[in-house]
Amino acid sequence: MMSGKPSAWIVRSFVALGGILVASGARAADPADEARANTLFQEARAAFIAEDYATACPKYEEVVKLRPGLGARIGLGDCYRKMGRLARAWETYRGIVDDAARIASTSKGFTEKSTAQKRGSEAKSRMGEIEPRLGWITVSVPEAVLALPNLVVTLDGVPLAREVFGTRLPAERGEHVVDASAPGKKSWEKSLAIAEGAELTVAVQALEDEAAPKPEPKSSPQTMGQESPKGTNPATTANPAMMQGPSGPLGPREPDRIPEAPTESFFSTQRIVGLGLGIAGLGAGAVGTYFGLRTMQKRDESEVDGHCAGNTCNEFGYDARKDAYQSGNLSTGLFVAGGVAFAGGLALFLTAPKRTKTQTTSLIVGPSSLYWTGQF
Repeated sequence: MMSGKPSAWIVRSFVALGGILVASGARAADPADEARANTLFQEARAAFIAEDYATACPKYEEVVKLRPGLGARIGLGDCYRKMGRLARAWETYRGIVDDAARIASTSKGFTEKSTAQKRGSEAKSRMGEIEPRLGWITVSVPEAVLALPNLVVTLDGVPLAREVFGTRLPAERGEHVVDASAPGKKSWEKSLAIAEGAELTVAVQALEDEAAPKPEPKSSPQTMGQESPKGTNPATTANPAMMQGPSGPLGPREPDRIPEAPTESFFSTQRIVGLGLGIAGLGAGAVGTYFGLRTMQKRDESEVDGHCAGNTCNEFGYDARKDAYQSGNLSTGLFVAGGVAFAGGLALFLTAPKRTKTQTTSLIVGPSSLYWTGQF
């Protein structure tokens, strides 16, 4: 029979799963976020046209967080370029090129494929324009350092993924710092200056061990060969058990008890699993309903104000139409998965064996007595 702790863990896990499905779906596509993204995009574009890049770039960043479409990211890269943040602009364009190629190769719709190809070409062209104005840094990490557990290598305070070790990274002209650290090791740091068009390679050096802390002195227990305190019996000092009477050192010994056999709860493991699956299924159904309503909403948004005319859409209409398509697929998948989970959980709950009364007994042993009690 399973103990109560694993059963409680199982039911908490399934209840949390249902809550996460509902909460994550609401956060992923909140209509308030969509409205805010549209407003921020208009404000960012107006500030960009007015050459107020300090205002436009943060707004573009918020738009990309809320709705990371290729068009919004193109605007963000252009804003970085106007501000002189060329390395950030190049990285933004590079991400667009990679994502556009992936979308164009997997998309089945002509409009989506052609839009992705267009955005990818624009980003690639902008990359070529700013590359001559960049410097390039290659961070080389030897195998001995790579083998250190929890190694962290940063460039200007930004952690680098292991995949970029040994590759050219864009950098704006000026001072830069490469740092490496690992638990139990002294950190290593290298400062360098780079000019436009320059290429530098920085090799991370071996990390030295940190000084081990000094151990605290420990007191040794008294040995049998040491002199006992005056007025004590060495025999009893060396063997405290000899000082105990038949009933123990402080009087009669507490009765020894045999623990009672645990009784089976109504919420057996099978019922708990069934309950968790049912809750998860209901949660998936709730999220599926939300995305079904969202599909109709986004479809209507794509056709109002002339954003879409038939299958021809501007940027906002295309994004709304794409969101409607994705929401519809997600709604269908959630309904199917939720129905299967709910049906399975209901079957497990209803077919669980009924609770049976368990016999409990107890044996109490005293200094001069023996008791046998129980419930049958």
